[in-house]
Amino acid sequence: MLLNPIVMTLCLALLLAFGIHTAFASSSEDDNDDEDSPQNEQTQSSPANQQSQVTWKTFKDREGLFTVKYPSNWVPSGVAESDRAGPIDTVFSSPGSTETTGSDLEFIEYAQPSVFSTPKEALEQEITNLQNDPTITKFEIERPVECSKYTLNGLPACGYIYEVKTTDGPSLAILAVDAIASDGKEYEVYYHSDFNSFEHFLPTAESMIKSFRTTGNSSEVTDFSLTGQGKANIGQQSNNLNSSNSGSEDFSLG
Repeated sequence: MLLNPIVMTLCLALLLAFGIHTAFASSSEDDNDDEDSPQNEQTQSSPANQQSQVTWKTFKDREGLFTVKYPSNWVPSGVAESDRAGPIDTVFSSPGSTETTGSDLEFIEYAQPSVFSTPKEALEQEITNLQNDPTITKFEIERPVECSKYTLNGLPACGYIYEVKTTDGPSLAILAVDAIASDGKEYEVYYHSDFNSFEHFLPTAESMIKSFRTTGNSSEVTDFSLTGQGKANIGQQSNNLNSSNSGSEDFSLG
């Protein structure tokens, strides 16, 4: 697991996601009768509260390594070859993202097999590395590692939520989800966000994570939405979001 590069690329991932939107794959809008596809929903597409119709599309990377469902108003982008963590390293940015605001998801398949036998062990080691990194000025775990909520590439996965600030980057709220296959292949997703956007886009991020599939993985998703309502709530505001925290660095899941 490439732990130090992960820390070093926290801000790079945001810069790439928010500032560089070089699409490198084909995608298609899902049919409305696809049982794995969320229904179309209305979502805010601009600071002026303009409404636009958003559909879910299936992203297929150019090399045919994986697919993932994503909202049509999110933007996929590539990571520079020299900074890629493995054969899969792709970022999806929320609408209206800038260098300091907004959200993104980075999907990774690491180049080397994991040295850990479980994703829980991998994330616990990641936490240790973050706690000991001298470039990190603030690190707080908001939701500890748990292994019952998520799946990634059809595999049981573990995840945790934390906030972090580096010496030369903005404060971020991050969800990390990790899965390890029986052959040692390790997959990880990072959902990075500013505090005000984190819970707003969390249902969307969780649905995207669940939909991720590498080529040859035929595991079916019988309930694509994690909300239990048969659809992914694109950018829907969480009931736990405390509006009084707006503009504050005191991030809380409620």
